[in-house]
Amino acid sequence: MSELLYNKSKAVEELNKVEGFYPLELARVISNEGQEEQRYLDVKYRKLWFRLVNPTGKIISRIVHFTENMAVVEARIYLDKCDQEDNYIANSFSQKFRTADTQFGDKFLEMAETAAIGRALSDAGYGLQFADVGEGNDPMQVDAGISINQGTRMQTAVPVQTPAPGMQQPPNQSAGTMPSFPPQATPGQQMMEQFYKEAQANGNTIGGGTGIGQMTNPVMCPAAGTVPVMQQMPSNPQSLDPNMPVEELVKWMSYEQAIQVAVTGQGKFSGKTMGQVAMESPSSLQWFAEQYHGQNHFIPAAARVILAKA
Repeated sequence: MSELLYNKSKAVEELNKVEGFYPLELARVISNEGQEEQRYLDVKYRKLWFRLVNPTGKIISRIVHFTENMAVVEARIYLDKCDQEDNYIANSFSQKFRTADTQFGDKFLEMAETAAIGRALSDAGYGLQFADVGEGNDPMQVDAGISINQGTRMQTAVPVQTPAPGMQQPPNQSAGTMPSFPPQATPGQQMMEQFYKEAQANGNTIGGGTGIGQMTNPVMCPAAGTVPVMQQMPSNPQSLDPNMPVEELVKWMSYEQAIQVAVTGQGKFSGKTMGQVAMESPSSLQWFAEQYHGQNHFIPAAARVILAKA
């Protein structure tokens, strides 16, 4: 086995440490033919570890989507049972399908819940310690790199837009690039790739070289703690206001405006645009469209507009 972060770094070893409890001793070894042996800490032990550190914490799971053959579940980790809905420290989604397995094939909902909880607990620091130092790097770069030499900028693989005047620059993007997807893109990635191609064909993409039109009627990304406001209103008599009913906003909001709506609050996607949310986590759009209950009605309206486009 390769060296673990837990054994390599004293600081990592101390993360969520409980005197007298040694989770590494509970990790089982998984052996697959032709592959190196791996340690795996079962979800039941991650839950136990979390309870020892946070006896008043809570783990919440909810069904995002469910059919007779597929389930999508979200799990959220809270440090205290009294924490508000959006005050979680980590969350994760899991999707499982019905299989022909006679023992577990019809338990896809339970398996999706267990997987979501396990991944969320790992993100919260109950399992990350045992990551393999020698394992492969991320197949795709997810944000900007760190400059090796001062003044030298690392190129990022993340698709970007140059904002129109008055728009706040979304983080980790380089101007005018079309999104790059792996050979076997997920449905959500294919969806966003199609959106970008259509927008470019219609002259609605932002920035870049000559011949590419500037986006009209953008929704401004807000400063921290503020509600986004419209820089320009659509060419109809109805003005857009974040306090309008969501149904009314959906009628008048364009797709170009929708992808520029910024997520407010303290959640996982805070500060990102709905376009970025659609690219990074397409399944989260459904939550924003149906489950979001904040005061900023731009957010659920934008999610519904994007889903309708899809």
